[in-house]
Amino acid sequence: MTRFLAISPQSQCWLFHIALVLNIIGMMLTDMWLPMVVGAIITAYLSVDAWVRLRYVLPLKKEIQQLHHQLEQLRQQQHDQQ
Repeated sequence: MTRFLAISPQSQCWLFHIALVLNIIGMMLTDMWLPMVVGAIITAYLSVDAWVRLRYVLPLKKEIQQLHHQLEQLRQQQHDQQ
């Protein structure tokens, strides 16, 4: 998550999905077909990436932090018992 730190992951997800919809609408309404296809491909990638981070990566990071915290507590208990 070193990218796009100025806005929240949920806002990024919305932003990229709206950009994808606008690219698709622009593709249908204009004659600039090739640049719009490239833009749609790029925004589709960004939309999927933001959705995966929001849905899977961030909860996994929180769970890993909790596990590290529990592991440190168990190590401390084991050290105290010895």
